[in-house]
Amino acid sequence: MSDDRKPIDRDRFPPFGGLKAFFEVALVGNTVRAAERLGVSPSSISHQLKALEAELGVRLIENRKGRLHLLPDGVRYFERIRQPMIEILRATEAVRSAPGRKRVSLTLTPSFAAGWLMPRLLDLDRKHPDLEINLVTTTRVVDLTRENVDLAIRRGSGNWDGYVATPLLAEDIVPVIAPTLRDTLECETLTEAFQKTRVLANTTVEGEWHRWCAARDLMPPDQGQLYYLETYELTIQAACDGLGIALGRKPLVDPLLLSGALVEPFETPEISDSGYYIVHRNTAMNSDVKRLRDWLLSHSV
Repeated sequence: MSDDRKPIDRDRFPPFGGLKAFFEVALVGNTVRAAERLGVSPSSISHQLKALEAELGVRLIENRKGRLHLLPDGVRYFERIRQPMIEILRATEAVRSAPGRKRVSLTLTPSFAAGWLMPRLLDLDRKHPDLEINLVTTTRVVDLTRENVDLAIRRGSGNWDGYVATPLLAEDIVPVIAPTLRDTLECETLTEAFQKTRVLANTTVEGEWHRWCAARDLMPPDQGQLYYLETYELTIQAACDGLGIALGRKPLVDPLLLSGALVEPFETPEISDSGYYIVHRNTAMNSDVKRLRDWLLSHSV
């Protein structure tokens, strides 16, 4: 009997999170880009892929010099699931576009989506149940006009030519560390900590430690003390795991500070390094886009 004619065990569905992760990685060949498209962290993509491989009992993907490649079983699996996954996306889009639903697109970084927006979406659903939000989570700067996106949440100084920017949140950047590592180091100052542990650096924000220290008249860590990671999410996760000290962005890091997963080990001058802004085209907004913008502003501090 061919595979297509074998009885189907409906209790053996694979984890759908793993299917989505595999589908995106197979398309783009990179966990970071796949994570951006799905609005999750790269580490989450890796965990989901491993869970899917464990469920199937085969290896689907291998890493070759920093790029992911499908193994023969992965190629065969992707060929079988590709069209059904596309049909699921099309069916979902058809339901989302049903009469009575108002769609508004919003682009923002994965870290801001996970750390600030997602915990508040239930409030949006309660207050505006007819709004359907299409989240475009990416670290790149989206061209709102060319890509037909309604709103953006951007980090910076608030100056973007051709756009209107409304302040949403101030950002404070603070050194953070796992409490167990802090207790082990027994340091009195941040400079002393630089000498005793790794200094975790986010490669998407070039020179972040040097700029942060310069703004506070502090001696920055030496280049050899820096331990580079691909994204803010990976950097903060490494800090939680006790790998070293990192720069956390308030308010995104606030839940980890409140839970005790991370602590601020040293008192440092509080300076608003930048902020988050709601950005839109310099044209009239329709009522649905305005409702989303106003709801976002209702959560500003």
